[in-house]
Amino acid sequence: MRENRTSGTVWGVSGNRHSYHDCIHIMTTNLTIEANKFRAWADTYPNESRFGEWECDYDNWPALNRAFLTLVSEKDPTNLSKSEINDLIYVIARDNEMEELIEKVASNAELFKLLLQNVLISNESDAKWQFAVFLGKGVLDKYVAEDALLQLVEDANEYVSRMALQALGRIRSNHAEALCKRAWDSKHEYQRIMALWVLKEINSKELNKYLQLAIKDGRKYVVQNANEIENA
Repeated sequence: MRENRTSGTVWGVSGNRHSYHDCIHIMTTNLTIEANKFRAWADTYPNESRFGEWECDYDNWPALNRAFLTLVSEKDPTNLSKSEINDLIYVIARDNEMEELIEKVASNAELFKLLLQNVLISNESDAKWQFAVFLGKGVLDKYVAEDALLQLVEDANEYVSRMALQALGRIRSNHAEALCKRAWDSKHEYQRIMALWVLKEINSKELNKYLQLAIKDGRKYVVQNANEIENA
C-alpha cells in the first residue's frame, strides 16, 4: 500500500480508499479472528491428550502466524489495545514448540518489554518461560531483566521457575547463587539439575560441594549431569 499524504488516506492495491484507522482495525480483527479460531479448535481437543507438542496438530498455523506477524510489524507497540496484547501473549504461549513468535517479538525491545509487563501477571506459563529464556539472552537491560526474572523464579509452575533460574545465571545475577541453594533444597530433581548448571555458569565456589551432594543424591539424571559438569 502507498499513503496519499494530502488526503490522509491509504490506497489498497485494488484502488479502494480506506482510512488509516480502518486498516489498523482490519489487522486487529485478523489476529482476533485467527486467535479465536485456535481457541475454538483447542476447546475440542481432549484434555488427556494435551501434552508434548499437541498445539502442532492445529492445521491453520500459517494463517495465525501471518496475523501475528502483521500486527507486530505494522502497529506501534504503544498503540496496542489490551485485547491485542492478550491475543499476542496467548499465541506466543501456543507457539511453545517452535518458539518463532517470541523470537520475532524479542527483535523489538519496546514490544518485548510491553508484553513482558503483561506476561508477568498472566496465567500463561508457556509464555512466561519463553520470556525468561530471552531475558537470559540480553534482550533487555540487565537490571530490568533481573527484576522480571526474580518474579518469574517465584512462579508456581516448576518449568517457569527453572528457566528463570537459568536466565539469572546467564545474566550473572548476584541472586543466582542463593537461588541455586534454594532450588537444591527443594529436592526436586530438575531443580537440582538446573542448580548445578547455574553454579557452573556463574563460576561459583560452591559448585564442587554441590557436585558431591549430587552424587549422594543418587538419582540417575542428577548424577549424570553432575558427571557431565565435572568432566566438561
